[in-house]
Amino acid sequence: MELFRYKRSFKKALIWAAVAIITLYRNRASIAYPIFMISTLAILAWDAKSMGKSLIKSIEGKFDIKLFYCIALVLLSVNKCLTMSSGVLIGNGIGILLLFSCLLLKLYSNQEDKEITAMLIKLGEFFIVPLANLTKPFIDAAAAKRARAMAAVGIGDAAPEESAGKKTFKSVMIGLLIAVPLLWIIIALLASADMVFGDIVGDILDSIKLPKFDEDWFGVPFKFFLSFLAFYTWTACLPAENFYQKKEGTKFDAVVAITFNSLIALVYILFSGIQFAYLVGRMDLPGGYTYAEYAHEGFYQLLAVTILNLALVSFCKKHFANNKILQVLLVVISLCTYVMIASSALRMYLYVGVYGLSHLRVYVLWLLVVLTVWTTLLIAGIFKDGIHYFRIITVFVTVWYLVLAFSFPDKWIVSYDLGLATPPNDIYYEDYPDAVSIVLEKGDEDAWETYTRHLYDTVGDYKDKSILEKAREFNFSEDAGIKLLDKNL
Repeated sequence: MELFRYKRSFKKALIWAAVAIITLYRNRASIAYPIFMISTLAILAWDAKSMGKSLIKSIEGKFDIKLFYCIALVLLSVNKCLTMSSGVLIGNGIGILLLFSCLLLKLYSNQEDKEITAMLIKLGEFFIVPLANLTKPFIDAAAAKRARAMAAVGIGDAAPEESAGKKTFKSVMIGLLIAVPLLWIIIALLASADMVFGDIVGDILDSIKLPKFDEDWFGVPFKFFLSFLAFYTWTACLPAENFYQKKEGTKFDAVVAITFNSLIALVYILFSGIQFAYLVGRMDLPGGYTYAEYAHEGFYQLLAVTILNLALVSFCKKHFANNKILQVLLVVISLCTYVMIASSALRMYLYVGVYGLSHLRVYVLWLLVVLTVWTTLLIAGIFKDGIHYFRIITVFVTVWYLVLAFSFPDKWIVSYDLGLATPPNDIYYEDYPDAVSIVLEKGDEDAWETYTRHLYDTVGDYKDKSILEKAREFNFSEDAGIKLLDKNL
């Protein structure tokens, strides 16, 4: 087993770690990211083929959820080099991590549970796999070395003859070791003999930025090792992992759930009535309240209760015996959850109308749509068994997030805020880097000055990058923004 794991995964892990360092080290938002992701998927496809599997097809030869994961991973990676918005980049990173984890679980262990909680447990255990198998690469390498030694002994006392490929590799390495010092001397002499040649050599050397000794000489090998270890343990050890298996236990008495859900439902019905009266019906508020203040005051508490409701309905459906009365109560709570979601959306709408948009407010509105779909799915699950909750939610959230990411929220957030009667005065380049063209087009001199404050050094640093640095770290949004800033500063 050790020898099999070594032969299948060791070289691939080294290649993947090298690709990760070359493309991503200190470089998380550039054109190198989609290159890294496509390379990663190619290595996984290579590894899957060595096991008689397919990266995008099931055992029966049909396209399955793995194809969706691969397409989504590539799209998220492409978006990484199209935006500089910190919130979107963080969302992209989280999405890539979760989808990549789901892809590996499905590919190597065929793990995909219908229940969201069960799948989250498996994802948690997925990240423990490298820690639980820290020594596997070294044990497998030692086993492979022993196997080679035993094979050599079996042949005879003489050492086995090297293959032609190994001889060629050794010869090339010896040649390189000889060439490096000789070339150093020769190029130095020729550069001093000819000014044009010397300038060309100087430009080449200036474009090669060696890592800083205090950070990168340690960071590069350390992150290379971590990348190698993660890839090796995931690809080589996942098939042997025993993941959480759903067990059908005895369900609790439905009367218990009916009792506490009845009381909860009564409170929610009363609360829902107040929402209609004050937010929809616009009844008079207590003294000193504006509708914007009223809307903002309880928004996040309401959002927390909404999420609690979803967890409550899921728990009751899973752990309590089927009962018609319980089903009715769960439907009532779910319908009240719709009211809470609508109330949250209306509260945020009122607040945004006065104070404008921001990243957080946009993400909250995005989340409300997710919660609406989740609630609908739970209502369907109350009456129908066998719904694949995790897959439906994963696909929807991924697609809905891609819509948000590729809409470039920085641009329409700033466009909306600058269109208000009293635009906010806290729109800065650091917060909305994708919106340079929008501010230039719609903003007055004060808005433009606020937006571009402290950016002279940023433009200078960008211009000072070498050709190799620009090629490796190129980001379309950054390049377009810096060019506009340079032209109009």
